[in-house]
Amino acid sequence: MPEQPILVFPEPHPADRAKRPFPRNTLQLPQAQMQAQRLQPQFLQLQEAMERRRFELRDNVLGIQPEQVLVLETIGSINNFVSAIRRISGFEWLGEFGRAEISPTFGFEDNKNPEKPLNGQLFLVMTNQQALAQMQSLFARWQQDEYFKFPHGLTKLRDAFEHLETIRSWGVEDRIRETGVMEDWQFRLEEDESEVPFEVELWFRSNLTRRQQSEAYVRQLVGSLGGSILQQCVISEINYHALLGMLPRSRIQEMVQNPDILSSIALLQCDDIMHLRPVGQCAIEIPDGLDDQPASVQGGTSNEIPLKPPIVALLDGMPLTGHQMIARRLIVDDPDAYETAYLAQERVHGTAMSSLICLGDMNDAGQPISRQIYVRPITKPRRDFNGRIYELIPSDVLPLDLVHRSVMRMFEGEGGESPAAPSVRVVNLSICDPARPLNHEMSSWARLLDWLSWKYNILFIVSAGNQYGNVYLGISRPTLSSLTPEEFQAEVVRFISQDTRNRRILSPSETMNGITIGAVHSDSSSTIPSHLWDPFINQQLPSIINSHGPGYRQSIKPDVLLPGGRQLLAERLSHNGSDSVFEIPLAYGSPGQLVAAPGPQGELHYTRYMRGTSNATALASRAAHFLYDVIEQLREDSTLSLSQDYDAVVLKTLLVHGASWSGAYAAYDSALRSLYPGRVPRAYIGRFLGYGQANTDHAVVCTDQRVTALGVGALRDGDGDEFSFPLPPSLSSIAERRVLTITLTWLTPISSSRQSYRVAHLWFNPTERNILARTRLEADHNATQRGTVQHEVLKGDNAVPFQDGDSIVVRINCRSDAGEIVQPIRYCLAVTLEVPEASGLPIYEEVRDRLSIRIPVPGLASP
Repeated sequence: MPEQPILVFPEPHPADRAKRPFPRNTLQLPQAQMQAQRLQPQFLQLQEAMERRRFELRDNVLGIQPEQVLVLETIGSINNFVSAIRRISGFEWLGEFGRAEISPTFGFEDNKNPEKPLNGQLFLVMTNQQALAQMQSLFARWQQDEYFKFPHGLTKLRDAFEHLETIRSWGVEDRIRETGVMEDWQFRLEEDESEVPFEVELWFRSNLTRRQQSEAYVRQLVGSLGGSILQQCVISEINYHALLGMLPRSRIQEMVQNPDILSSIALLQCDDIMHLRPVGQCAIEIPDGLDDQPASVQGGTSNEIPLKPPIVALLDGMPLTGHQMIARRLIVDDPDAYETAYLAQERVHGTAMSSLICLGDMNDAGQPISRQIYVRPITKPRRDFNGRIYELIPSDVLPLDLVHRSVMRMFEGEGGESPAAPSVRVVNLSICDPARPLNHEMSSWARLLDWLSWKYNILFIVSAGNQYGNVYLGISRPTLSSLTPEEFQAEVVRFISQDTRNRRILSPSETMNGITIGAVHSDSSSTIPSHLWDPFINQQLPSIINSHGPGYRQSIKPDVLLPGGRQLLAERLSHNGSDSVFEIPLAYGSPGQLVAAPGPQGELHYTRYMRGTSNATALASRAAHFLYDVIEQLREDSTLSLSQDYDAVVLKTLLVHGASWSGAYAAYDSALRSLYPGRVPRAYIGRFLGYGQANTDHAVVCTDQRVTALGVGALRDGDGDEFSFPLPPSLSSIAERRVLTITLTWLTPISSSRQSYRVAHLWFNPTERNILARTRLEADHNATQRGTVQHEVLKGDNAVPFQDGDSIVVRINCRSDAGEIVQPIRYCLAVTLEVPEASGLPIYEEVRDRLSIRIPVPGLASP
C-alpha cells in the first residue's frame, strides 16, 4: 500500500483541567481501644531500644546522640503524613513506600469483601529520645480518649494511630533482607578473596553536619572490624549517600558461617545504615563454545566519513573498536582506562550492543545508521575460579557514582574539559543488577536515571533484565513427549506466570522517566539444534528469559518489547526423575541475532549469535536513530517550531506509539484461562506484555487507511491542552471496524522520599469527546496512568453519524503528584486512526485536509 507522511497537530487550545474522582474508601478500621492496647507493647519496646542505644553511645567520641529509625506500617493510606512529622522537633522524614497484598487482620478489613487483601503504607522516620517521648505522650492521650483533640498540625498522627499495624525500629534484618549481600559474600569466600567489598547505603540526612557524623561513625565501625572505606558518594538530588567498603575475609567468614551473630555486630546494628549491598554487580557472563564464525555479511563495512554526531550513548563493556563491521562508527571515551583490563577476545557485550545499534540483526541486512554512537565503558572482565569470564561493573567503584560521572561528562565535561557528547539524546543501558529485583521501593539507581533524565532532558532506554533460572513444568516425561508445540508453549507460559516473584524486573529498569525494554522470542536465523526445545511456536511471545512487571506502584513495565532472539531450552532429569525440568543453555550458536564479535584470538572479522533483553534494548536505541530522522525533518519545516527541548519526549512517544499486543494476547489468555475462574485480567497479562511489541514504522508511516498526527506542548499544575483530531467524513454512519491509538509521554521531576515519587502527572480520558472508538483494548486503563507513558488502544465498529468538521478532542491534563511543579512539563502526543485497507476509505486524505498544519515526513528505514 502506498506510504503517506505523518501529520502534525496545530498548536493546542488551552483547556481547564479535568477533575479526577477520589477513590471510595471501603476500609473498616478496628476499634480504637483494641488498637491502642495492641500497640502499647510496641511503643514500650521502642523506648527500651532507645535506652539501650543511649548506653551503647555513651563513650562515643563523635558526639553522636542516640537515634533510631521508626518503621510505621499502616493499613490504608494517610495523606500528607510528612507535614505532621516535620512539626515535631527531633523527627526527620526519611521516606515512604507502598504496601500491597496485606492479609486482613487485627480488625482491618474491606467492608464489602472481608477476605480481600488490603493495601497500606510504610513510613520511615528518624527519631531521637525527645521526639519519641512526644509521640508516646500523644499516643497515651489518644489511648485514654479517642476523641482527644490533637495539637494544631498533628492530626495526622491520630490517623496514623488508627491505621497502624506495626511500629518498630529498622533492624539488622531490614539492612540485609533481599539485598543479596550474604549470597555475594558466600560467593566471594568460595573465590578465596582476601578482602571482600560491599556497599553501605546510609539514610540520607538533609543536615550536612549530621551526614558527616554518620559517615565518620560508619568509617569507625568498619575500621574496628579491620576494614576500610575506599570511596564515598553523595547525590543529594536523589537522597543518596553511600560508602564503598572492604572487610577482611575472616570477618566475612564469621558472619556467613554464623548468622546468629549478625544481630550483635555493631556495623549491622548502626541506625545510620539503610542497607548493605553487594558491589561489582551487573555481571554478564561470556559463554564458552559459542558458534564464532568469520563474518559473511559485509554490509557493515563503511567508508561513510564523516558520519553525523551521535544521538545515542552506550554505557556498556569495551567494544572491539577495530572490528570490520563497526570500525569508524564508534566514539569510545574511556577516561578511567578500562580498556587496559580487557583482552581483545573478552570484548563481547560492548561489541554486540554496538553492532546491534549500528547494523541490527545482521541476518536482516538492515540499513546502517548514519551517525556514530558514543560509547563509555563501565564494565571490566572478571575471571572466577572455574575459569568463567564475566563483564561487570568493577568492585572498586560505586555503580551510581560511575554512571553519574559518565552522564555528567557527556553534557558538562569533566576536569575542565568540554562536554564529551552534548548531541546525545538517548542513553542505552543494557545492564541490570541481578541482586536488586524491584520490591516496594525505587532503587537508588533508578532514581538516578530519572533525575538525570529530567536534568539533561534525555531518554534512558533500559533493559528489563534476564532470568536464567530453571523451568519446572511439573509433568511427567511420557506426558511431555505427547505434547504438541502449542501445548508445550501453554505449559511454559503457565510456569512463567506462577514463577513471577522470581522474575521481577531488575534495577534500574523500574525507571519512571525511561523506557524499559523486554525481548520478544524472535529472530531471523534459520538453524535450530535438534537436541534443544523451542518453548514458543509463536514468535510474538515475550522471551522466556524476560524479567517482567509490574513496575513501581503497579505501573506498566516493561514498556515495550522488541526482538531479542529465540532462547531455546535444554532438558535435564529432575531429582525424582518424574517431572520435566529445563535449563537455559548459554553456550550455543543459532538461533539468535547475528552480531559482530571478537574472534577466538581477538580477530576483527567474526560474528556470533546472541539473545536477551540486552539485544532488544540495543534495537530500541537503533530505532531511535531512525526516529530522530523524523524529528529533524519536522524541524526543517519553518512553519513548525519544534525545539530540541522536545527531542526526548518525541522519541519516547514514537518508540511506544506503534506497540501492540497483537498475537501474544490470545496465546497468554488461552494458556492462563485454566488458572482463572473467569476472564484473565488484562492487568495481569500486562505484566508480561507491557504495551506490546514496538513497531516504529507503524508509528510514523501513514497509508491511505492509517493516519497519524503528532503534537507537543508544555503544562503547569492545573493547566490543560486540547488537541482536535478531525473525523474523516467517509466514516460517518459507516459500520466499519476502526482502531484509535493515543499515546502521551512526558518527563517528570522526582521526589525521592515520597511514595508518590512522580512530581508531575499528565493524563487524558480517551473516551471523552470521542464518539468513534470507545471500547478499550489491551493494557489496563488504570495501570496506564501510573507511569509517564499513557498508551491507549480503542476500537469501534458501529455506525456513528457525525458532521463534517466534528473531531475527536484529546484533553491533556496536568497535576502535581509528589511536590510542586516548578518548571512547565514538556509532553508529546500521538494519535492514530486506522481502518482496514480493504475498506478503501480515504481517511488519510480527509484528516490531512482538515488539519491546518501539514508537514510531510518521509517514512523510516526498518530498524
